[in-house]
Amino acid sequence: MAKPEVTSLDQRLIDSLVDQLRTNRPIRQVLPAGGLVNIDRQLPFLFVYRPPAGEFDALFSKILIGGASYVLAPATGRSKAWTSRLVSEIATVLSEAFSAVLIIELWPSRKAEGANGSPAAIKPGFRVHCHRNERSAATVDRLVSSLDRMTIMKQRAAVERVVGPNLGRPGLPRLLPTARANDIDATILGIEVAPIYLDEETGETLPIVGRTLARLLARSLQRTAFEFAQAETSDRSMHFHALGRRTFVAAASRVDSQLTAVAESFDLLLSVTPINSDGAYKTFRRSKFERAPRFHYRPIAVDPDLLKRQLWNIKIERVEDPVLDQLFREKRRELDLKLTLLAERERSRFVHTSMALYGRIGDDLKRSALDIIADVPARNGSKSPRSVPAAHLIARAEEELDRMRHATGTMEGRVIVQKDISSLMVSSGNLYVGADMSFPANRVEPLIQHEIGTHVLTYWNGRAQPFKLLATGLAGHDELQEGLAVFVEYLVGGLTGARLRTLAARVLAVGALLDGASFVETFRLLRDDFGLSERIAFLVTMRVYRGGGLTKDAVYLRGLESVIAYLAKGGRLDTLFIGKIATEHASVIEELQRRQVLVPPPFRPSYLDQPDTHYRIEQIRNKPKPSDLIDL
Repeated sequence: MAKPEVTSLDQRLIDSLVDQLRTNRPIRQVLPAGGLVNIDRQLPFLFVYRPPAGEFDALFSKILIGGASYVLAPATGRSKAWTSRLVSEIATVLSEAFSAVLIIELWPSRKAEGANGSPAAIKPGFRVHCHRNERSAATVDRLVSSLDRMTIMKQRAAVERVVGPNLGRPGLPRLLPTARANDIDATILGIEVAPIYLDEETGETLPIVGRTLARLLARSLQRTAFEFAQAETSDRSMHFHALGRRTFVAAASRVDSQLTAVAESFDLLLSVTPINSDGAYKTFRRSKFERAPRFHYRPIAVDPDLLKRQLWNIKIERVEDPVLDQLFREKRRELDLKLTLLAERERSRFVHTSMALYGRIGDDLKRSALDIIADVPARNGSKSPRSVPAAHLIARAEEELDRMRHATGTMEGRVIVQKDISSLMVSSGNLYVGADMSFPANRVEPLIQHEIGTHVLTYWNGRAQPFKLLATGLAGHDELQEGLAVFVEYLVGGLTGARLRTLAARVLAVGALLDGASFVETFRLLRDDFGLSERIAFLVTMRVYRGGGLTKDAVYLRGLESVIAYLAKGGRLDTLFIGKIATEHASVIEELQRRQVLVPPPFRPSYLDQPDTHYRIEQIRNKPKPSDLIDL
């Protein structure tokens, strides 16, 4: 939390901040006129923004405030000279710690124009101000190269080098005199940024463009600082992410808590799952499968409109870190869709919102599902595996939960048995089991690792993190969660042909729904054309048509294919168990781990310690299709 604002910047305040920095304590000090010093820890770089009086640019300041080491000091009155002194003394401490220091000052140009002076519209433009000397040449080259690759709204950046003695913002005192910079081995650069986030005609802000520019430019600055540190200083961080921010203001924790509260206030899956599936099947069978059954659902216990109001009142714009800002915004949009889906249950619009939430079925996924139906033989009347009652699976589930509890005392997941549950389900870290269910004996362990070894485990790993959204799930997590859980069935030797055919049938049932087929027509397609038993064909059709058309079931096969592709490219399986994430979040999670924002997850799947597991993971490189993973 920032200290209270001070009325003036003076030597006493500077001495206090420098003392903190020498002992490597984090600094977050509010300065006059809305300024701020934020230094996470001793780092070999410092970024500076000195807006003149009356020209404070909140969007531009986001370039700095997502970083770990910066001074934002409005240039007003006597503070101009004091800011230079503050930067000089901070730079001295950092140079003492690392043998050299990089200082980059940033400011927006007066109008958005490219390197050739013509209007640039949304084209990113930068002027890099630098000295003509060998010492800074390599750093400048790296910076220019990084900026040159930046693209915003399909427009590639225009970058110009300006070589000369003036490296800082025009009209302001130098940050460091040349002699002082030489004494402490400070490399100083200036970056003039075209304000493409301002509409050329009206001057109004374009917030999405501004956030994109801030995120990409901050990334370029961090890469440049990392490469400077590797070449010029004693710092030996293993990745440029390691130079990123570790501490966060209360706003980030507050937003995380508020989003999590909305996410945990309702359970979409429970709300759209029929509570009369057994009775509905008996009625459907008595009609000789001619009349679609009527499904009944639990009452909706929340007001979606009030939750939406709560959701959109969350002030995400106050989150300084661009990575978290993006994750939080994605999650808010997803929660909005889920609440819309809840409000539209059993209405015609339900299926359209479901498509917006879970995506459409592409031609490649349809072909993959059809290939599985064609390539993987049905049982054709062969003897069904022995079934065991729910009590057998419940006992095994309790064993697995006990193993997790022994790892840490914070795990509170339990098995909940209910009469109105027709399939296994995980909600808020608990496993729900139908009291009258039975299971093929050879599917018990795969189901345990699917539900507990994946869904329950990632929930409680997410709960152990500073950001609780990793427990309820980042946006788009359903696809990876289900695909990973199915892949885990393969890891424990239990991904059967029948199971894979069911997943393919779910995709094709969703396709039939979207093509306008009725419940009865889709049931017949699965039973007559694809060879599913009457009971399985009914369950698949029910899952897809529940609530008015839930397209979520297509994500199982799509998710499995994404996990296979991720691992085939060298992705780390451990990363996927830190919480409920989407595949595209893996690199973000690894960044937050390198920045030490996330803690090591307390729970590790038991099957990862089995000798056969590592062999199976390696084999995935030679098994590009889901049907190659079948064990039985």
